Amino acid sequence: MPSEKNPMPRCTPEQAGVPSAAIDRYIKALSEQKLALHDVLMIRHGQILFEAYWKPMDETFRHRLYSCSKSFVSCAVGLLVGQGKLSLDDKAISFFPDKAPVNPHPWLAMMTIRDLLRMSTCYDRGSSYRPDDPDWEATFFTDRISHRPGAVFSYCTTGTTMLCMIIKRVTGMEFTQVLRPVFDELGISDELYCIETPCGHEWGGSGVMATPREFAKFANLVMHYGEHDGKQLLPRDYLLEATSKQIDNSIDHGSVDEGMGYGYQFWVTKNNGFLFNGMGCQYALCLPEKDFILLTNGYEELNVKAKGEIFNAFWREVYPNLSDAPLAADEAAQGALLARAASLELLRPDGALSSPVACQVSGVVYEMEENDMGLRCVSFDFGGGEGVMRYETARGAHALPFGFGKQAACEFPETHYNGRRIGAPLGRGLKCQVSAAWERENELMIYCHVIDMHLAQLRIAVSFCENTVTLRTAKHAEFFLQEYAGFASGVAKK
Repeated sequence: MPSEKNPMPRCTPEQAGVPSAAIDRYIKALSEQKLALHDVLMIRHGQILFEAYWKPMDETFRHRLYSCSKSFVSCAVGLLVGQGKLSLDDKAISFFPDKAPVNPHPWLAMMTIRDLLRMSTCYDRGSSYRPDDPDWEATFFTDRISHRPGAVFSYCTTGTTMLCMIIKRVTGMEFTQVLRPVFDELGISDELYCIETPCGHEWGGSGVMATPREFAKFANLVMHYGEHDGKQLLPRDYLLEATSKQIDNSIDHGSVDEGMGYGYQFWVTKNNGFLFNGMGCQYALCLPEKDFILLTNGYEELNVKAKGEIFNAFWREVYPNLSDAPLAADEAAQGALLARAASLELLRPDGALSSPVACQVSGVVYEMEENDMGLRCVSFDFGGGEGVMRYETARGAHALPFGFGKQAACEFPETHYNGRRIGAPLGRGLKCQVSAAWERENELMIYCHVIDMHLAQLRIAVSFCENTVTLRTAKHAEFFLQEYAGFASGVAKK
């Protein structure tokens, strides 16, 4: 990989006024929650003071930012507003004379760019489109209208999708192209890209692909309200509005850090902060008064209750210890922190690495009863600290390898899932890391982390009982793995 352009300067935690011991307690608290995290970065005064990766993840991985992408779109809108090419009071429908109905519903007709930005559209659903809809833009004008726009908050990714379409219609460019001069100033690689909608436009609601350090550079720019090295790259007045409360959102967010208000595609937090907030633990918590950023990436949606600890532990362990001045060096605490960071690994299931049952069931083929997953037969092979789950469906024979006490790197055994464009098959298996453990002698747990341009978690619980096998699978993924959720039982083939 080419060397990083304009790398952010680095310092020790103490030089930035942050005790290494406090960060160590924070990382320990996250580890205890068994979250499927990929990285954590902390930035203060424009310097990276801490950076950790859960192996095999590293700083080169181009990570899907999911709904943090929305904040990038907002900044592109702000840039155009600053250039006089858009107004927040422009009617959204006015940009689509070819798609809008001849006699639009009055609530649709009155919806503005500001309404799209602050999630106050006239729709009650998170999106108007399905992944197989060929034209997501058109669905904006055919979805059911439920209420007056501009009145109440209702999270709506379609609104962000339409902002991307408006940017394209006004400039002839996708939103990342509009931001490219800003990215260049920051040293963000040309390799940053965005997942595309079925109609070939950038899906700014969910699709930005950036390395953690690139994400940190952009978040740092926004936290400084568009200023970088003495240059105003984004409009300050717009960002002051965008990152402050523009509408109440407490009605459907139980978490304090997600229910203190919403700006223009940014979330308002405690302590006068704001948040880039993406599905699966993609976060950049920005605290302008402390000149501090906490940034995380991962893919954790199955352990929903534990996700709150990402913020709770920060407010508890790190935030109260932020000093306005550098601290004395603490080599012992820093050494302990670096050792903990070096030991981090992608989440694996708890349990034993071997079982006497393994040799009894290895190679046995189980014929499955009718099931929602379409599994026809299943078998397991064990040996050498590794295993393989083999199974057959209507799509053919599949094999999923896994490691015991380690991850097995492989491609998930399906080639029809989305690639860079939603609706266009990738044609290869998505890259994944898979591990297993015996929770009891006859109970096997498999964790599969899909780590590619699309992220996912899949967990497979397997119970062997006499001559039978029973599986339960749980998954979280956007638009794929639908056939990998359910229950199935089978009997050993005679």
